[in-house]
Amino acid sequence: MAHELAPPDDDFYPACLDMGSEKWIDVDGIRTRYFDEGSGPAVVFFHGSHCGGADGSSARIWDMNFAPLAKYFNVIAVDRLGQGFTDNPRTDGEYTMDASVKHAARFLQLLGKGPYHLVGHSRGGYLVTRLALEHPDLAASCNCVSSGTLSPGTVRNHIVHANLPDWDRRTALRAIYERYSCNPRIVTPALLDECEAVLDLGKSQVAVRNFSGGMEAKLYFPELGRQRRESQGWLLARGMPCPTLISWGYRDPTAVFENGKHLIEMFMAKQRKTAVSLFNRSGHYVYREYAAQFNRRQCSFVMANS
Repeated sequence: MAHELAPPDDDFYPACLDMGSEKWIDVDGIRTRYFDEGSGPAVVFFHGSHCGGADGSSARIWDMNFAPLAKYFNVIAVDRLGQGFTDNPRTDGEYTMDASVKHAARFLQLLGKGPYHLVGHSRGGYLVTRLALEHPDLAASCNCVSSGTLSPGTVRNHIVHANLPDWDRRTALRAIYERYSCNPRIVTPALLDECEAVLDLGKSQVAVRNFSGGMEAKLYFPELGRQRRESQGWLLARGMPCPTLISWGYRDPTAVFENGKHLIEMFMAKQRKTAVSLFNRSGHYVYREYAAQFNRRQCSFVMANS
């Protein structure tokens, strides 16, 4: 895809947060919500957190990136398995990251628009990396954003979010996102409205009970730890099958950059087309704290690899 002129800077400021109408697809019995706008190479966003998470994360976390990039590409954002408005796992044994990766891969296969430019944040960054490693035919490129889940070392979520006061839910949600960030203005009323709507769902309340009722310690984290080590081994042994961008906030309080540097070295070991975007004075949500810069970098990366 040839682009003679670079898009103007003001194209990438998130003046419009509209992601269009929500769409639905059946992914092997899982009713899955997604957003799909624009034309051109397909860019797919995967949010972070996990099924049963207290932050109510969903595809709408990308609302500062979706419309600006949809001017140039077919932009897709999806609620992951058991998150947002997508159905919960069908069985207790599917409350795993592996099941989330399988759901994502099947979603992309059913959509039939590949190969895709994959963008994933935090645990979504682990997801897109693992997806590319397992299904190289689906991946045109990959942007792994602030993934403490994938990087070596220890994440600091339990420290950063310790001792949250017993506030009302909306205030607690605001505090969670603000503690992740250097710039509290990223925590918009629209983001909090979406998180509350997700947490109000009966299926979300079931997922929270299931996850905190034993699946977290007995199933989710042991299986994730095993696959994390396996994924790191694959990166070192055979490398990513596609051009890869790593995006990180230098002041991320949870996925610290010291760990991110080790992950960058893993990506660079075998994949020659590895690039890094490091955002100073940014926390975990670099794509919101520096939305315009992130959007421009993602646009350039897709154009260079399409």
